[in-house]
Amino acid sequence: MQKILVPTDFSTAAMKAATYAAEIALKTEATIFLLHVIEPIAEGLRQHDALHERLHEENANARLSELDTMQKSFTKIYPDVKIETELAKGTVINSILAFAEEQQMDLIVMGTTGATGLKEIFMGSVAAAIISRTKIPVLTVPAGYEMEPPDGILFATNKFEENIEILNPIVTLAKFFSATVHVAVFVDTDDAAAADYVYNTRRLNQYMNFLKKTFPDTNFKGELLEGSDFEITVDKYDNKNEVDIIAMITYPKSFFEKILRKSVTKKMAFHSTIPLLAIPAK
Repeated sequence: MQKILVPTDFSTAAMKAATYAAEIALKTEATIFLLHVIEPIAEGLRQHDALHERLHEENANARLSELDTMQKSFTKIYPDVKIETELAKGTVINSILAFAEEQQMDLIVMGTTGATGLKEIFMGSVAAAIISRTKIPVLTVPAGYEMEPPDGILFATNKFEENIEILNPIVTLAKFFSATVHVAVFVDTDDAAAADYVYNTRRLNQYMNFLKKTFPDTNFKGELLEGSDFEITVDKYDNKNEVDIIAMITYPKSFFEKILRKSVTKKMAFHSTIPLLAIPAK
């Protein structure tokens, strides 16, 4: 991991994301890129070209100053981490995606408010759009999260991915933080038949053998999670096992999205405190 992108709007959530990125950079020796995007000024002002140009210049200078201040603040705390600043102009989502692709980022770390649970990551937020469109792993850090080295990473899967490139971001974080990877397979007790338990137990055991053989230096722990609600079940597991990150592989119309739709009126208890690592399937 060599390059970490941290989009920032200078909010508390963005600061928390930058802090988490810096902790990762300390372990991996990666360079952090702080990116701020200036969105286009309202169309009504553009009929006055001189005024528009002056406002844009003043705005750009102000944002550059804020970026510089943010960089200096983090350099004082993390003197061994290389931090660069970048300013982009355009729509936020497109600018973040373009910069990440052009500069070949290895990871995007973003702050979220955590106000409406994990479903908001998939529905309507900036993070949702980035996760759904990027080919780069995204780590979302809630504004209320207090940074601490992760002791455990909960990898929730029902597809038993064996693509090493997909699994590397999880294993990399686990390696550098000496964290255990809890491989969790969710079984919906409302729909599951006896055969589903037998199948998932057998597949999980096979998958654990594959993971331990492929990544011998990583500690894995397999779990079959039973419940009628994905979020609540994972929340209970997290509270019991002190998991610090939840990792998921994202697919178009994935089974996770179907699970999340079942509990659309429920607020996820864990999202306001636990970061999420979303890894796009290849």
